[in-house]
Amino acid sequence: MCGGCGARSGVDWAAPFLGSAGGREAAARVVRAAAGRPVDVRPVAGGWLVRRPTGASLVAGTLTALVGSLGPPADADVELPPAPGRHLPAPDRRRPVVLVHGPTSGAVDAGVPGWAERLVSGRSGVVAAHGDPRPVLAALLADPLRRHVRVDWLDAAALPGWGPVAGRLPGVPVTVPPDRVPALAALLALRLPGRPPGERTRTRVGAGRATVVLDALGPTVLGAWTDVG
Repeated sequence: MCGGCGARSGVDWAAPFLGSAGGREAAARVVRAAAGRPVDVRPVAGGWLVRRPTGASLVAGTLTALVGSLGPPADADVELPPAPGRHLPAPDRRRPVVLVHGPTSGAVDAGVPGWAERLVSGRSGVVAAHGDPRPVLAALLADPLRRHVRVDWLDAAALPGWGPVAGRLPGVPVTVPPDRVPALAALLALRLPGRPPGERTRTRVGAGRATVVLDALGPTVLGAWTDVG
């Protein structure tokens, strides 16, 4: 859900970190261990196949759906297993965008038809929403815009969390070995459910020479990317 606006993007924020069967298996092991009950979770082409002891089964197409299907406690203490191969995606080259509530000089006006096309083709990195900005945020997080831009900042005085970042998600290590990045993605997915909807977090985790960044508003992921430097 997008900050209570009722829109779903249908996008798996963790996909860049889970591009192999080995990576998805490591993520499955984390979620399965956190669930704390007998359940079979295996990576498949469409995500993960979940089989319960009752014989019921389902395919979870995203990491968020996998966590939601098992409902593990958000504060579960789990190990991060390694995964073979390279799992750090290329640095995110999408344009960072600031979403502002109210008129702003030089911004793309989200109240004008065709604003999304102007944002993609123009140079401005600011979007202004005159009404409720949450539907505009939902559009920025969904296709096709999320392929071109990522939400870097939210500015709305009347909405909790639309301002300075409060901190990082709890229970997440500061550094991990690069081969633990798929498991780290699963851990981040575990920590998101139940976060207050007005809580703004940005969690940075070192992984070798890179840094994995997860930006969230409550349980909603605004962006996940890799910085190298």
